[in-house]
Amino acid sequence: MPKTFSDASAQSARTRDPVSKGDGRRSRLMLPALLLSVFMAVSNAFIVNVAMPSIQKGLEASFADVQFMLTGYTLTFAVLLIIGARLGDRFGRRRMLFIGVALFTIASLLCGLSALVTMLIASRVLQGVGAALFMPQILSLIQANYTPERRGAIFGMYGATQGIAAAVGQIIGGLLLRMDLWDLDWRAVFLISVLLGALILALIPFIPESGSPDRAGLDWIGAALAAAGLLMLVYPLVQGQREGWPASLVVSLLLSAPVLVLFAWYERRLLRRGRLPFMNVDLFRHRVFTFGILVVLLLMSSQGAFFLVAAYMLQLGLHFSALQAGLVIGSMGMGYFLASLFSSRVAAKLGAHVLTVGSILTTAGYLLLSWAVRTTGVSSDIGVWIPALAALGIGQGFVAAPLTNIVLAKIRTTDIGSASGVMTTSIQIASTIGIALIGIVWLSALGAHSSVSAYPDAFNICLYVLAAAAALILPLALMLAGRNGVRRS
Repeated sequence: MPKTFSDASAQSARTRDPVSKGDGRRSRLMLPALLLSVFMAVSNAFIVNVAMPSIQKGLEASFADVQFMLTGYTLTFAVLLIIGARLGDRFGRRRMLFIGVALFTIASLLCGLSALVTMLIASRVLQGVGAALFMPQILSLIQANYTPERRGAIFGMYGATQGIAAAVGQIIGGLLLRMDLWDLDWRAVFLISVLLGALILALIPFIPESGSPDRAGLDWIGAALAAAGLLMLVYPLVQGQREGWPASLVVSLLLSAPVLVLFAWYERRLLRRGRLPFMNVDLFRHRVFTFGILVVLLLMSSQGAFFLVAAYMLQLGLHFSALQAGLVIGSMGMGYFLASLFSSRVAAKLGAHVLTVGSILTTAGYLLLSWAVRTTGVSSDIGVWIPALAALGIGQGFVAAPLTNIVLAKIRTTDIGSASGVMTTSIQIASTIGIALIGIVWLSALGAHSSVSAYPDAFNICLYVLAAAAALILPLALMLAGRNGVRRS
């Protein structure tokens, strides 16, 4: 995943000198606290993903309920992310890190104790609030507490932590379900975050406090318009198939577009008045930035969609255990991790064409996996899947890891923080929309009976859709590479 920044936090981080020179116990414990926070937020999504079929069965929930559990988290995270950064600037980043991790930990406990799917969905939304409060603080605290000479290595650890979390998250989730500690079943995948959160909370006091002298007001109206527009878009996509597309959902879907247009108009109006908006929409005047955001939307929407349908295909279609499913998908995560590690070297040789290579590998990975699925059918002997999954992970890693730097290199220095915040928000929005859309394809392809024999065909149809989305990245990657010689203005 691309690195996360926010506009206000990144600008304010440059206003103060680092307070940590790397000495003493405080410095030694600060970095584990920050990296463990990253690991908890990223791995949580992957750990939970492999437990989806078990959760649906345990709570007697529908597929739409499972989608809501996933999209409720990502949508809340997306909408509140930038506001969380501004709160950290205003009230203290360490304080907001503590509050966010504490809220995430409490929400994880509530998830594990949920007896009804509605309670689980509500608790996941609360998790999204907590993540939105603590995630934006991490890079700002790194900026504030480490000297420029050390930041490169620290940012490398940050990216590696994300890759490791993605690679092992599904496996951890599968292990927890396999072990079934104290007959907790799927609840263990949430309760593990309670233990990790408690450890992080014990380490946070060793982080020096930092903030910003900027006291600009928060754009609550903009945030409300963004939330309303996205909810009006996502809710019908998730619920429409189940309810037979009643008029109310169709109207909501149609009205989401003008609400989001109103949001863009309002944000631009704030900019013209010299005020700080929720989202700097003027960034989309830069073609490089617009192309980059489109790549983010295509890549991350297909990634979130794939993890959902793959979990169902493996566990319900092929009757794999959660651990077996996690190990299979883990091969994709390992490819993603390795590509993230070596993407900087490839980018040094190929420049922005590293995205071109990544887009080709990603598309080829989906198509190769489709061929493998047709070959194996309902057989559990799926060794032929592994090369396809590895290629898919490597391709996505070659796109995701260098994309932020490639895009931000063409943005004015004063706009880098804002651009990073928009990109990070787009990642969560893309995942939300991808999960919603793939649900329509998946349920339509399965049909009413959802027989085991229908799973490979339904999975194949989803793979074709995802391959088409990945193929659209290629022309965007070529356009970004063509503008690689444009200097930051």
